[in-house]
Amino acid sequence: MKYRFVLVALLYSITCFAQDHKHLEILEADSTWTKELIKFPLSFAPSIDYAGYEDIRFAQNWKNPESSEFFAYVFVWNINLEKIPSVDQLERYMTSYYNGLMTVVNKNKDMAIPNSEVHFEKDISSTELPVFKGQMKVYDAFFTKAIMALYAKVETFYCKDEDKYVLLFRIATKDFENAVWEKLNHVKLAKGYCKKGYTD
Repeated sequence: MKYRFVLVALLYSITCFAQDHKHLEILEADSTWTKELIKFPLSFAPSIDYAGYEDIRFAQNWKNPESSEFFAYVFVWNINLEKIPSVDQLERYMTSYYNGLMTVVNKNKDMAIPNSEVHFEKDISSTELPVFKGQMKVYDAFFTKAIMALYAKVETFYCKDEDKYVLLFRIATKDFENAVWEKLNHVKLAKGYCKKGYTD
């Protein structure tokens, strides 16, 4: 009963924030992608200690384990990030993110969620601001109730006037050569994203 209350409260707070702050959206995608906004600090990962919000787009078939779009989504952190995270920091953030998320979603309270395995490296082909690529093994408490492999790409953007960095994440269960990444790459930051600050 306590779990249901916590989950309902979490979903309610996320929904209310998203409805009240649609003007903060900084991702652009076609109408097949669903939207969500989550406020920082994230209730399921409070150790990622920033102010701001996460803007998310989910692929049309992201709930379908048989689809190449399964668990394919894009999100951006528009937060008070003054320095680009190191590989170690990014790995810690994503470990906390998925451990916390899957623990909250998990309905089997007799089961301890397996710890996520997260590995990132800088993409040496990027010439300006760093791009990170990673692979993760994460327990899927939403759909399959099994460990799933995730591929991740993280792009960094600098907002000079605001003196902050924005992190753009692209996630999929398919490797980087799969056609689903073409769809993920069509989700872009909107013009003027820098001016939509985390204090709005």
